[in-house]
Amino acid sequence: VVTILSTTGYETDKFNNIIVKKINENNKNLSLELKKIKFKFDIGNLSLFLETKKPSLNYKNLDIPVKKIKIYLDLVGMIKQANEISQIKIVSNELNIDQLKKIVLKTKPSNLNSFIINRVNGGNLTADLEIFLDKNQNIKNFIAKGKVKEIEAKLDADLIIKKTKFEFFADSSDILIKNITTQLDGISLKDGHLQITRGKKTNIKSDFNSEINLSDKNFSKYTKFLNEINLSTDKINIVANLK
Repeated sequence: VVTILSTTGYETDKFNNIIVKKINENNKNLSLELKKIKFKFDIGNLSLFLETKKPSLNYKNLDIPVKKIKIYLDLVGMIKQANEISQIKIVSNELNIDQLKKIVLKTKPSNLNSFIINRVNGGNLTADLEIFLDKNQNIKNFIAKGKVKEIEAKLDADLIIKKTKFEFFADSSDILIKNITTQLDGISLKDGHLQITRGKKTNIKSDFNSEINLSDKNFSKYTKFLNEINLSTDKINIVANLK
């Protein structure tokens, strides 16, 4: 039985209504439809879970492209016939920037959302989301991770970042962005890492390598960020590798 459940799984539809009801009652803006569900066993975590591929997930009347959903069940709760969900894993299909903007428009306004909507012009995103629930089926923690690639965004009227890619990890307290690579006019950043720790104060730690090749032709694009320094843009030539 363990071998079957840990490999091919057992197909069932007995849990469809329970899962849909529990997910929908925690977020009225979500609508979930499940087709085929497989009952499986995770040997690594010694836990039972339900897996469904290509489910229909709708958020505020917007279809979200989802590749797979795993729903972990609390074994003690199952014995007591409580059917408690302990964890939900959502694996997305690749989203392009237009799809991401439609989702962002449905969420709470923020500076990041405004930047994505107004300044990002290209790129793709894949993400995995893990949601951990308490005994009352409320969210107690989450883990989000994924990859971003081919991002193009306008920082200023004549300053555009291109070929940006990175990997990210986030939970309720920390955000980690790693393997950052991006290009601007005369500046190339690579091997970048950014860690943001949130609490009463927000702490930021970062490191990256940069290759700089600036002259009077492109240096003027950066002078607006150096308001406290009076620099002439004539006969400028800066070549450097910095860490």
